[in-house]
Amino acid sequence: MPEMNGLEFLKRRAVDGVGRDVPVIMITSESGEADVVAALSSGASGYIRKPFTPRQIREQIVPFLTRKA
Repeated sequence: MPEMNGLEFLKRRAVDGVGRDVPVIMITSESGEADVVAALSSGASGYIRKPFTPRQIREQIVPFLTRKA
């Protein structure tokens, strides 16, 4: 993202309060355990490491598409 990274986005979203109910799944090449923990603790709903497979995408996204509001 040109103006901020994913963690910065999540932190700004938390402060602004806009879109908190929208799930965010991080897709990144950052693969360290600390990166995953930071993303999830900052409000990410899921985390996918590059390179990824279609199966990994389905496993992360389908639960949000089938969830009842």
